[in-house]
Amino acid sequence: MQLKLLNFHKVLSLFASNIVGAFIALIIYQSTQSFAWAFVYMIGFQLLKVLFSQLLYKPMQRKPQLFLLLTVIPFLIYSLSILLLDTDLKLLGIFFVLIFQALSDSFKELPMDFVYNYCSNGNSSSTGLTRFFEYLGKIIAFFVGGLLLDYLAKWIVVIVACSTYLISVVPLYIYYLKNKHKSGFNVEGISNAVESFRKIRIKKRQLNVISKKVLATYFFVYFVFCAFDAMQMIFSLYLFKVSAESYSYSSYIQIACTVAMAIGIYLSGKWDEKKDLTKYVCFCSVIVGVLSIIVPFVTQAMWLVVILFAIMGFFLSTISLFCYSRMVSRCTILGRSNTALLIRMQSSRISQIFMYIIATIFSATIIPAFFAIGTMMISGAYVIPQGEEYTRNMMVDYLNNNKMY
Repeated sequence: MQLKLLNFHKVLSLFASNIVGAFIALIIYQSTQSFAWAFVYMIGFQLLKVLFSQLLYKPMQRKPQLFLLLTVIPFLIYSLSILLLDTDLKLLGIFFVLIFQALSDSFKELPMDFVYNYCSNGNSSSTGLTRFFEYLGKIIAFFVGGLLLDYLAKWIVVIVACSTYLISVVPLYIYYLKNKHKSGFNVEGISNAVESFRKIRIKKRQLNVISKKVLATYFFVYFVFCAFDAMQMIFSLYLFKVSAESYSYSSYIQIACTVAMAIGIYLSGKWDEKKDLTKYVCFCSVIVGVLSIIVPFVTQAMWLVVILFAIMGFFLSTISLFCYSRMVSRCTILGRSNTALLIRMQSSRISQIFMYIIATIFSATIIPAFFAIGTMMISGAYVIPQGEEYTRNMMVDYLNNNKMY
């Protein structure tokens, strides 16, 4: 039941969060007429999310449903602060939006993953379905948000967003209140094999060594291919640079990419249970990398840009599901699945920070940022399978006592 409520929450909450939040950097650019300010905002935004998530990690994994409810507070504050961007207090508005949007996202992103981790069976098909609901909420937001920001006052959009988020989270929190005292509720999974090793001192020490190596490997894997997470925002700002300002164009691109990702991740969840996708993931990494480099040079044909983003989104979804499902399954065996989710989130944010720094340095052209993203994605064709083989061998050695770490 909780999984159904979580999926309901994901659709509506991600719609509410992205209806305005997905366009913040564009709004800041429009207010300041400075690409550097927009990129600096994104750098600060990701840095604060890294900080907040690290500080709140332990309470968030104990009571993720509570944090999802508390998200309403910073969400309301930053949404209202957006209204200051059209006044003489725009710098104050940027400051408040930066702080409270980062806090809002931190309250929401990891806790959603924790709830899913507690209530799902962890297979690829289930993961693909729940990720599909995430993308569905974003699709609706990109479409509606772009149109509303073009044609309606921002305060109306804020009211719609806040009301929708509150509706999404109340049923999930009520379920939490009814079940929080039950044994096994909000408890991280662990394999019987590792559990049986707890009283063996040397195996406990080996577990700590293995866990650190596995988590470090996945941190690097996610750092490489999550460079693409910065792609849509960087391209949206680049589009404002080379053509007329339009939230609608930006939303069309994001819709195309997210629709393709929703379809791709659902299908990948089915395929992953039937065949080994390793070689296909390598192919996907190369395709996404090459297209990331090409896309800024074809902006005169917007129909082609939309198609290219759809192709990138479809192939990226397979990479995302492949790495996520294997990371969670292996770290669950070790009893480190929540830590793995934190590592995954932080690695993505740090990778985006590096891409935004490159975009800031070269804000006069922005083109080098696309080459950086493309290079990272192409290198994923080597890094991802190597990482999977390395972690698999360590797990096998540990569980079968093949090596002493």
